[in-house]
Amino acid sequence: QNFWGSSILSSQQDAVKTAKELNDGSVISADVQGIALSTIVKNTMLAFKEGATETEKKGGLLIIKMDVEGAEYQVLKEVAASGILCELIKMGNQVVFVVEYHNMSITNAEERRREKAGHQKAVEQMKE
Repeated sequence: QNFWGSSILSSQQDAVKTAKELNDGSVISADVQGIALSTIVKNTMLAFKEGATETEKKGGLLIIKMDVEGAEYQVLKEVAASGILCELIKMGNQVVFVVEYHNMSITNAEERRREKAGHQKAVEQMKE
């Protein structure tokens, strides 16, 4: 049976399991290029298109379903700091955000606390 786990967090349980099974316990890292959620929203929503009409700027629906194996805290912090979802809502659009949290899969307690604290701050920021 093949098993391979990855995460942006080295203490995420699947990354730890993979390290134990494949690399004598050493977590393997790789540089990858990512795209911020705020960039994806800005570049794909009609409301943000250059030259969008007033009609095009409102009435849209953005549904985000996120399952990113522990990275949800980082994504939420980034998108909250950008203000992009709030801007979209203020323009007259709807945003539905469904998140699968993996806080218990983060095996390092300090890292888990840090990620959860940042998440709580992001949630409060988005409520403002």
